[in-house]
Amino acid sequence: MKFDELVIGLKIELIEYSETSGMPSNTFISQYEGSEGRNILSVATPIFEGRLYPIRIGAKLSVLFLYKDSLNKFTAKVIDRGNKHNISVLKLQPLSDIEKIQRRGFFRFDCMLPVNYRVIGYMKGGASEEYTKSITADLSGGGLCIKLKEGIEKESLIECQLFLNQDARIQFTGRVVRLTKYEGKKGDYTHEIGVLFEQIDTKDREKIISFIFEQQRKLIKKG
Repeated sequence: MKFDELVIGLKIELIEYSETSGMPSNTFISQYEGSEGRNILSVATPIFEGRLYPIRIGAKLSVLFLYKDSLNKFTAKVIDRGNKHNISVLKLQPLSDIEKIQRRGFFRFDCMLPVNYRVIGYMKGGASEEYTKSITADLSGGGLCIKLKEGIEKESLIECQLFLNQDARIQFTGRVVRLTKYEGKKGDYTHEIGVLFEQIDTKDREKIISFIFEQQRKLIKKG
C-alpha cells in the first residue's frame, strides 16, 4: 500500500515513544486529515483526558490502521503542528513504508455500553445458553471488557451483541482471555472478563474505532 492511497477520515492509532527509554509510552486514537506534498502527512491532534495532547515536535510515532481487511503500520516523526479546516493537526514525516502486520494492541476507551452475551462453547467444545444482559467496562478495536455477576472461564467462546447506540448493533464472537474477580465487592457486578474478537466483520470493527474516535472528540467539546 502507498501513502497516496490513504483516505481522509481514515481512523488511525498513534503510539508515542518515550524520549528517554525509547519504549512505547502512550497510545491515542486519531484520524488522517490529508497530505501536504509527497512527504508530509496531517493527522488530527489526539485527545487525552478531555484535552488536546501536545505530542512534542521531533517525537517518533508508530501509526496503525485498518485497510481492506488488513492491519497496517508505518513509523513517522512529528515535524510541526497546525490547523486544517478548523481542526488541530500534527504534521508527520514518514520514516518507513507502510507494511502489513498480523496482530496489534488497540487503544482502550473506558465506557459503559449495553452488551448481551452467551457462552457458545469452549476451545474444546461446550453448550450454548441464552443471552445475558450486561455492560462494558471498556472497548477497543481488538476487544472489550464486560462486567459480570458471575465468572466465565478463560478460553470460553462467547457470542455477543454490542450496542453502540440505538441504531448500531455489533454482532461478534469473542474469546475470554482474562477473568478478574473483585474480592469483597458488593453490588451487581463482581467479575470482569477481557474478551478478544475472534470473528467480527471488518466494517463493524471500523464502526467501533469510529465510535471511540467520536467520543474522544466530544470530550474536548465539553471542555
